Amino acid sequence: MIPPSGFAIAALTVMLWILWSDSIRSRRASQVLYAMRVALYLVVAAVLVLNRVRYPYLFSSTATVLVALTAAVGLFGAFWFGRRLVRRV
Repeated sequence: MIPPSGFAIAALTVMLWILWSDSIRSRRASQVLYAMRVALYLVVAAVLVLNRVRYPYLFSSTATVLVALTAAVGLFGAFWFGRRLVRRV
């Protein structure tokens, strides 16, 4: 089983990589892809916070900080891709 801090680090790494790769892409992706990314970011952030609330005894203070950071990046990423989803260009 992956420890909570490992799950948060893995999710944070993937989220930041997707944000970075989208920011350097010269061509826009499809609207469906942006909608899926918004959903993915929100679901992962919600799962991390839900696990932290449901199983507090598994989380150290470092894992809690990583979960909070990952949830913040998840909300920022959902906003980032949501803004690109509704942009008309």
